[in-house]
Amino acid sequence: MSSSPSRECPCVGKGPSTLPAEINKAGPFQPALAKFCRVEPPLSKDELKELNALLASKKVLDTSKAKCKGKDGKPTGPFSASAANAKGDHTGSSMFGSWLRDNCIIAYGLYYTDPEGPGADDAVACLNSIAKFMLTYQSHKMELVINGLKDVKGAEPTWMDRPHIRFIGETGLEDTKWYNHKQNDALGYFMWARTQLAWGGKMPFNGEHLKLMGQLFDYLRAIESWEDLDGGHWEEHSAVHASSIGPPLAAVKLFKKVAAREGFLTPCKPDTLDVLETNLESALYKILPNEIIFPSELERDSDSATVFLAYPLQVVDDSTGLKIMDRLTKVMGHIGMCRYRKDSYWCKDYKDKVGDDPTKHFTDEELKERDRLLKDGEEAQWCLFDPMVSAYHGKLYQKTKDPRHLKIQQLFLARSLAAITGDDCPYGGWHCAEAYYMEGDKWVPNDDTPLVWTQIDLKMALFEMEKSLAVEP
Repeated sequence: MSSSPSRECPCVGKGPSTLPAEINKAGPFQPALAKFCRVEPPLSKDELKELNALLASKKVLDTSKAKCKGKDGKPTGPFSASAANAKGDHTGSSMFGSWLRDNCIIAYGLYYTDPEGPGADDAVACLNSIAKFMLTYQSHKMELVINGLKDVKGAEPTWMDRPHIRFIGETGLEDTKWYNHKQNDALGYFMWARTQLAWGGKMPFNGEHLKLMGQLFDYLRAIESWEDLDGGHWEEHSAVHASSIGPPLAAVKLFKKVAAREGFLTPCKPDTLDVLETNLESALYKILPNEIIFPSELERDSDSATVFLAYPLQVVDDSTGLKIMDRLTKVMGHIGMCRYRKDSYWCKDYKDKVGDDPTKHFTDEELKERDRLLKDGEEAQWCLFDPMVSAYHGKLYQKTKDPRHLKIQQLFLARSLAAITGDDCPYGGWHCAEAYYMEGDKWVPNDDTPLVWTQIDLKMALFEMEKSLAVEP
């Protein structure tokens, strides 16, 4: 969406007391990062160079251990959700799978921060693997829905009939175990990331990929995605999620630009892109800055998933983006950010309460049981959102040169760095964790460490800081 002039957000104040969050008063888990974990002054160019060298020496942002590999030992393109750590490679857990959502944000981040290097090459390989999976195993499912031969908006058994948003990265095969695949945001992220690389000239569309894009657009139209009760970013609670509407909208807008520039016919019904853009945009602005307003019993006024609408999608105007940032203050903790308040996933002593598989997937009814485990204030604090808040304020600073945005950018970069795991972490030090949760009375990283999504978010945040420090005041 076109940007409007930046409007002051209540969370961007003029004094320390008005900062939206604090840096962990106990200091970073890695003491060597303490000098970088401050609110002001912002890092100097030399300090950022020193920081990047330190992170590189500790392989904090190294995503290579998460590359899925075939029987021949060669990378197959996608990434598993969580990279190998001191305890192993997550084999046997759901985190060994390849999610479209994670992979597409990873691919975009690799391309954005390294458009002419190996990062971009990895992005191309990743998106090609997803496209191949979709064309081979999912296209026929979409055609059934598009032509009215299959209803996928029913009860839980129909969720497997939707395009799968998670697959076996090592083989490229479909995972036949039951899963909640009604996740329109994941489809939107693939469409958006694929179009970003086409727009940048790194990965022009070919005929097969255009066919797939057309099917995805027509499918999202057929299910009326602007009012579809999907599972959202967190794959739970069937509702109309703002964060599920934004990614397809961003894809539609950018795809229109590519089609106009390249002069090709849109590979879907003649009015599909316009129908999607009109309805998705209207629905999105009706909901924001909330995440859920329907159904009313699931209303949610603050959810960290909405940060991605502001960055990296940049699908909302500045005024709305700042409203989202203000709402997110409700979910900010001393280490990271809750996904949303009353979130029972990885609540206190989660593994003891849930059982052997902490990554178990839940139906709507099972969620109600899990939610009873939570006590107020015991929500897990996640590490993948602070980098995005930092990056977003970086974008605003680069545009407006308003020093308050640079201050907030520095604050949330510092929070991101402070959350890097310490040497006492059982999964190893110098990792980007998925989340910290309470084990007894101690906050510890959860099992999904390191999370590649967190790694790439931090990589983008550091990249935006580099760009901000290049701005002449």
